Amino acid sequence: MNDTNEEFLNEFYGPTAQWFSLFLYIMVILILSSNMFLIVIILTSKNLRNKSSNWFLVGFAMSGFLHGVAHVSDGVAIQFGSADNGLLCSIAGSFHFITGANSFGFPLLIAADRYYKITDPQPNTFSLGHTLFTDVCIVPLIFGWFCFVILFNMPLLLNNAFGEDTVGFCGIKKFTEVRIMLMYLCVIVIAFAALPLSYVYYKRLAKWIKQNRRSNNAENRKRTKEIMLMIKLIVIVPLVFNTTSLLLGWGQAFFPEMPMWLRRILISPYYVSNVVDPWLTIILVQPIRRRALQLLRKFKATASVSVQRAPVRISVIKDELFRPTAAAKPR
Repeated sequence: MNDTNEEFLNEFYGPTAQWFSLFLYIMVILILSSNMFLIVIILTSKNLRNKSSNWFLVGFAMSGFLHGVAHVSDGVAIQFGSADNGLLCSIAGSFHFITGANSFGFPLLIAADRYYKITDPQPNTFSLGHTLFTDVCIVPLIFGWFCFVILFNMPLLLNNAFGEDTVGFCGIKKFTEVRIMLMYLCVIVIAFAALPLSYVYYKRLAKWIKQNRRSNNAENRKRTKEIMLMIKLIVIVPLVFNTTSLLLGWGQAFFPEMPMWLRRILISPYYVSNVVDPWLTIILVQPIRRRALQLLRKFKATASVSVQRAPVRISVIKDELFRPTAAAKPR
């Protein structure tokens, strides 16, 4: 079994656990609200809902939302767990790692879907790519990716490898066995394999835009450029913010021992990418941005009407309270 030493556990559940749990809860609010806003934008618009490609964006937001829920379990496990009871952290760690790995596949799915939709929507010969990204296969493909991630995490689950980890949150336990570390690296490599594949489809889309620069389909080119910029950023942003925590996890055998408060400060940027990703989609993709502004204007108008009606209601209540009753009238 992959056990951690008592000194590490006492530090893990020590004084830093309280403020780090509070930080997690704050980040959870931001992660859940931003991803839920993107889901609401797409599901409440018939035009956005009817475009099958947008369901990949819904899946991406769902993976971010579930990862935010996993951070709730992280906070609870760190705050209420102890060196003698690591069960909470073990459960939270498995949920945390699986939901985190899910998000790496969606830039690939979004890029590949766009490529097959615009380059040759109806090929004359059989194409596995075109078949996988037809409208009827979108939801099964998303569900299949979630199952794929769970399947490749099974070796770690069966070896009780989730729990109090070396960088200060519930994830992969501090490595004491080479085989556990190799399992972890295998899962990470498989998840990260989606990133270079995303780049392949990104280059194919760039080539298509260059070849169709003078075509009449300006709308397709514009939308493709927006999606390409979004893909680029949703790949780069997590890599920038997650690099420190990944390095601390991979290189724990080589880095010198650090106090827990420093580890937790160093990994704090890890939580930012789940907040930023849905906003990148909202800002960069014009139909989604337009719908978001429409919802915000509607919310603002509703709030304004409520504020305007409030004084009227107060004055009516005041008149009712101080109106003389029949008994109080002079005879």
